[in-house]
Amino acid sequence: MRKVSFHVEKGGTGKTTMAGNVAHAMAQDQKALLVDCDPQGNLTSWYVTKAMKWEMVDVLQEKCGLRDALIPVRNNLFVLPTFGIDGGLKTWSETTLFQKPFAFADLLVKLEEEKFSVAVFDLGPGISNLEKSILACMDEIVGVAAAEYFSVDGLEIFDHELEKLRRDRRASFVADKLVVNRVNFAYALHKIYQEQFKKLRYDIFTVGQSTAISDCVPKHLSLFEYDPINKNISEFQRLARALATVEVNA
Repeated sequence: MRKVSFHVEKGGTGKTTMAGNVAHAMAQDQKALLVDCDPQGNLTSWYVTKAMKWEMVDVLQEKCGLRDALIPVRNNLFVLPTFGIDGGLKTWSETTLFQKPFAFADLLVKLEEEKFSVAVFDLGPGISNLEKSILACMDEIVGVAAAEYFSVDGLEIFDHELEKLRRDRRASFVADKLVVNRVNFAYALHKIYQEQFKKLRYDIFTVGQSTAISDCVPKHLSLFEYDPINKNISEFQRLARALATVEVNA
């Protein structure tokens, strides 16, 4: 099973819409899972429209089985949810996670048993123990940046934190892909920032400005369903192919 996360410490760059749309693309030809690891539960509120009894933290605390919490949302696409209202992930991560350093590694074993080909993790901004514990278990971490000065500058901090994770937690993830989001090539400044990103060590994926990417969320649809002729779909598909595993679960 391939384990991928979208992350950067800066908020508001579009990590959740990247994760949700790329996972939808991956689910076209493999069994895919979206894991909502943001205490705000934005990804869950986007894709899940029915009442939920269990959330991810209940699985981590062994209050329920994994299958009890998994929610099928599309053909081949499932969500492991986090409640944005009255959810327990934030409290658990602040009070209990430090006592259970292998909690997410154990969760991944359970996901493997369910024969998922890929699990896409959506994380909140920041780099608390919660984010570190998840990132250290990943095969690949994809950065998401907006076409602005602070995002270019913030990538140095992002790289620094990832190097610390590799060293302190003996992590072995790959982090060589970057999504530059909300690019408007009509703006001269956006072109300048795009060129700055291209000079970095990342394989760049460019997502242009589109109101449809944000408008599809309250409709509980992916971009593929909401606006199937959107120009950005090909870039989501390209990123999905780049992240896809070559291994097949037995």
